[in-house]
Amino acid sequence: MPYSYTRSTVGFLFTVGLMIVSLSSQYAASAAEPQGVEYESRLEDFLRTQMETYKIPGLAIAIVRNGEVEHIDGVGIANPDGDPVTPDTPFLLASVSKSFTALGILQLVEDGKINLDDPVQKYLPWFDVKGKGESEITVAHLVYQTSGFSEYDGSQMNLRPNNPDEPEAAVRDLGKTSLLFQPGEGWEYSNINYSVLGLLIQEVSGQRYESYIEQNIFAPLGMTHSHTSLNSARADNAARGYTFYFGTPLALDANMPYTTAIIPTAGLWASAADMSRYLIAHLDEEAEILISPDGMKQIHTPGVEIEPGYNYAMGWFHAPNFLDPDFLQTLNTNLDLTDDLQVLWHEGDGPGYKAVVLMAPGLEYGVVLLMNTNNYAISSVYKDFAWDVTLIANGGDAFYFKPSGSFVIRNVRWIASGLVLFLVGGLSWSIHQWRRTGNKGGRWGKWLVILFKLGLVAFIYLKFLPDNSASLGILLGYSPDIGILVILITIFSIGWSAINAWMLMKAWPK
Repeated sequence: MPYSYTRSTVGFLFTVGLMIVSLSSQYAASAAEPQGVEYESRLEDFLRTQMETYKIPGLAIAIVRNGEVEHIDGVGIANPDGDPVTPDTPFLLASVSKSFTALGILQLVEDGKINLDDPVQKYLPWFDVKGKGESEITVAHLVYQTSGFSEYDGSQMNLRPNNPDEPEAAVRDLGKTSLLFQPGEGWEYSNINYSVLGLLIQEVSGQRYESYIEQNIFAPLGMTHSHTSLNSARADNAARGYTFYFGTPLALDANMPYTTAIIPTAGLWASAADMSRYLIAHLDEEAEILISPDGMKQIHTPGVEIEPGYNYAMGWFHAPNFLDPDFLQTLNTNLDLTDDLQVLWHEGDGPGYKAVVLMAPGLEYGVVLLMNTNNYAISSVYKDFAWDVTLIANGGDAFYFKPSGSFVIRNVRWIASGLVLFLVGGLSWSIHQWRRTGNKGGRWGKWLVILFKLGLVAFIYLKFLPDNSASLGILLGYSPDIGILVILITIFSIGWSAINAWMLMKAWPK
């Protein structure tokens, strides 16, 4: 009978609801009851040293193991008022947000609403790119970053307006964006991929992306200090973001680049306590509070090899070893080469924020570090904090990894400052010489000055910035001091060239 069927259905849903609440409370309890650890003093010394060395105002950390929070803490200050960072302080996750979007996609796959092998146009019929290839891009290509969209074009999405309709507007504008390669024929990390996935979640689920993540990930895990918007995070006393300004971290986040277009790829916020619940849910692959065991394993399984020993899974980077085995043997640690040391991790780089999450599923171990500053010239060193912390948490000592990356990137502020001083000196000398000697002097020298300075400007804007997935707008938003230096280099280069061009014109035979 209809009545009895409805009643049994309601009873079934009520029972399932109780189970979900029970599981959620278990995750919340495990995240709220950390136990004392023997390595606490060594960990604290490491964090204090690194925060002082790299001028980090505030940091939150959580370490989980075997389904429990092993250690959780907040260190330093959250804002210029001196409020302390706590485990419940929200931080910008930046690109760590991608793992949430990937999880949302797999939930819809298990619900039968999305097929990874389907073309994106099945769900967004109007989806387009400049040139050819739009009909070949599948959901899987987006998830595994093999669609052909570029990292540079993805970074420019951070500069889009911040309004409710921007997620769709940004994807519709991809009709002006060319692919680097045919879908599936290469790998390139791009924020565009996960922005499109966020819109897919919105279209297929019938609700805004933000609401979907809140209801299907945050709520089941009891992530009460996690947010899908800047305003909501700030209302929850989120940590202020400190941007490096000529060597000094300053709270310049009042007008930080933030747009709804990149929420699925780089715009979520969470506290260390909430992220510990999230990590436990990932590491307990048999739990079904968010997704089936097979689904969670699929998320963690590499889908594409970037290079030997370096892969990309669904919103996670993957490596078969925690560190190079030969190097690991030289370190003081309880980690054993006979252990399953494959790791999944992701880092997030935001304007004034850095997030790093690392998991070793074979050890049922994970760590999250959230910081309220980011120096892009040495950003790699923040990521390596997670590896050092893992060495400490497994009976060893920190290696204190140094910043990697090219010499030019690590020293870009010094190099740019030197160029500005050189250009100011050269411009001043050129003006002085003209006033002292009139318009005498070799024409070839003036032509060389013009060609060199214009070539320098062309190299910066057409080669150096694009090769580093940056533009002047990105620099001013994420590293304003470097952006100012680039503007000064441009002004003085063009100014010096203009003076020499004027001198050549004045000396030209009439």
